[in-house]
Amino acid sequence: YIVILMGGCTSATDSNIGMVQSDIGVALEQQLFVDDGVSNPVELHISCEELKNFDLTSKSDPFAVMFTKNKHTNKWDFIGRTEVVFDNLAPKFVKAITAKYLFEEKQPIKVDIYDADDKDHLEDLSKHEFMGSVEFFLHEVLRAKNQTLKLEIRNPKVPKSGFVIFQGEQIKEKLSSNIIKMNLEGSAIGGKGKLFFKLSRDKNSSANEFIPVYQSEAVKGTFGSYKWRPLKIGTAGLFRDDENKIMQADLFEYRGNGAHVLVSSVKFTFKDLLDSYKWTIGTGSIMFKNVEVIKRASFMDYLFGGLNISLVVAIDFTGSNRSPMDRSSLHFIDPVTNQYMRAIHSVGSILQEYDTDKNMPVLGFGAYVPGIAQVSHCFALNGNIFAPEVRGIDNILGLYQKNLTKLKFAGPTNFQEVIRYAGDFAHFQVVNGIKNNYFVLLILTDGVITDIEETIDEIVRCSRLPMSIVIIGVGDCDFRDMDKLDADTKPLYSTKLNQTMLRDIVQFVPFNSFASNPEELAKQTLKELPKQVVDYMSGMNIPPMLLPPLSMPAPPSSVPSYFQARQINFAQRLGGVAPPDAINTLLGVGFPAEDMQAFGTALKTGFTNTLYGQINFITAYHEQQLIF
Repeated sequence: YIVILMGGCTSATDSNIGMVQSDIGVALEQQLFVDDGVSNPVELHISCEELKNFDLTSKSDPFAVMFTKNKHTNKWDFIGRTEVVFDNLAPKFVKAITAKYLFEEKQPIKVDIYDADDKDHLEDLSKHEFMGSVEFFLHEVLRAKNQTLKLEIRNPKVPKSGFVIFQGEQIKEKLSSNIIKMNLEGSAIGGKGKLFFKLSRDKNSSANEFIPVYQSEAVKGTFGSYKWRPLKIGTAGLFRDDENKIMQADLFEYRGNGAHVLVSSVKFTFKDLLDSYKWTIGTGSIMFKNVEVIKRASFMDYLFGGLNISLVVAIDFTGSNRSPMDRSSLHFIDPVTNQYMRAIHSVGSILQEYDTDKNMPVLGFGAYVPGIAQVSHCFALNGNIFAPEVRGIDNILGLYQKNLTKLKFAGPTNFQEVIRYAGDFAHFQVVNGIKNNYFVLLILTDGVITDIEETIDEIVRCSRLPMSIVIIGVGDCDFRDMDKLDADTKPLYSTKLNQTMLRDIVQFVPFNSFASNPEELAKQTLKELPKQVVDYMSGMNIPPMLLPPLSMPAPPSSVPSYFQARQINFAQRLGGVAPPDAINTLLGVGFPAEDMQAFGTALKTGFTNTLYGQINFITAYHEQQLIF
């Protein structure tokens, strides 16, 4: 899992039909809480009617954002958002939002409706047109007839802006996290254009209401044959783990203006699907094929199986932070800490408890290090790139303070190299068959990154590895580009790799939003980690390990072995010379004389104070020229 801390300042297409959550049941399971006797989760399904059109040449592209009022700050806190429904003034959102219901409290809820104007920055609400808002108390939904509440949208500038309808479901039981996979293929469906289907489940109300839980992409047929992407969804979301629950499938002919034409509907149960269910449509049909239920292990299952979480810390030392001696600097220690240190402590103190040996690589980027004549975008804070680990968070903070003033802050702000460096850890363990270790890269940064495309390339690569990234933005800079890397609404695509990210591995959190509450900072930073771990493990078909009673897993060897492998590999590239000859060998292959003079000066600074450290320091420089 990678955490990035930052501070300082320096289209709608046919495929959007499929932007609704294809794994919404899985996502839902992660939001459900075990009944604690005091609170229960409530799932809210949202739809709209009679929306005003805010677009000139087409219909609006609405989405909803839900907030709850914080009783301590009296501010509206974000709960969740729906997907965008394109070209539609009466959207029925597939993505539900889950809130925690407290009987003993009045819980104010606000839902804002927006017309999406910038599909790449859905999290930045200032980039979208406000269509209106509704406010209510959560208990009003539960007390309404059939748990359905209809409210008129309020917009001071636009009268009669439409209505929002809420359908509530109280989750009384702990649902499973199992996954159902299947393929839908159509044949002999003649005379149709692009088709998509929607799956809904019965709400179990007297009104015979169905709640949408999945919507496919629109595909164009070939001589009446249609084949959609494989469907993968949680059983909890699809049929609430009840094999006899009635479900409904609707087939639509896609229309660019949002007025899709219903072609056919059918009702069935999950038991029906297990028998290769056939949906007859005139003279043609759609077959539900290769239906399979996969038991999905929980995060706790992996922890009980000895899962090790290895933290890697990367700190921004770019010039936009200002000199650490400047009181306005984000690195200024006043009197004993700063934002960087508080963020490292908040997140690291939790993650180190899941790291068996508590040895954590600590990296820096965006600065000149002693003895190196160019800016380094990935260096070991202890001066030894072959052994960059520090034991425990307290020692990390001590090393940070010790070496802070020995660095010359520079720039620009680049993430690619530290992500690649950490990703190499994870790749090393994969190729060596190590399956019970997961990496978290914590990046602390103060500015807008300048290598966003290269960073996306690395994130897409790492989405296939046992690794997550958390970015913490330090300071008051504009972090809107971080929303793109967070990829909560739109998966990242690498043009270099010609690949889309396999899973969401990035979480961005602005430090200032939680500066006075370190517990909440850690909560928001790490809340997606359990799901990301399970997504990787289940996607790679890695089951939890079974440990003997009262046993503890052996400390993982992946990180030390990785560093040993780097040294061996580097020595081989030098021709197998002994360490005392390394400097002369480096000079022989073009190590700049001026850098050698700077290296001699660096030895006097104490940044590297042993022969082993000195050799590694200089070989690390040459390594960076070859690798980075």
